[in-house]
Amino acid sequence: GRGGVEGLSEDEVMKKFSESLAGMDKDPNMEGVMEQMMGQLLSKEFLYEPLTEMASKYPPWLKENEGKISAEDRERYRKQLGVVKQIVQVFDEEPDSTEKVVVLLQDMQACGQPPPEIMKDVGGGVELDDQGNPKMPEQCAVM
Repeated sequence: GRGGVEGLSEDEVMKKFSESLAGMDKDPNMEGVMEQMMGQLLSKEFLYEPLTEMASKYPPWLKENEGKISAEDRERYRKQLGVVKQIVQVFDEEPDSTEKVVVLLQDMQACGQPPPEIMKDVGGGVELDDQGNPKMPEQCAVM
């Protein structure tokens, strides 16, 4: 058959592919790869600088925008700043404590998006959209 592999139809090939992907979480080799990847993304090398930068920008931003934002947002941003400072502290005191970092990042995410003005210069020049996701440069747009 055309488009198939070893006499399998495309649907069967996709089914096998999906099954093998689904099995990756049970594959000890893949587990290691995923853990390593997550470990790198959650590492001090990757997160420390953007988070310390965020922590330093929050207080002046909060002071400057105090009258422009709701009490609810102000409280949320203050809580978020507290979480950011906690993550930085974990990196300073226990740089290998990925579990603590994961929990704190979830706490930070629960506070919603940081102010766009704080985020726009953080993270090595990566622009973020309204949801806080990295924006792809125009020339990288997927067709």
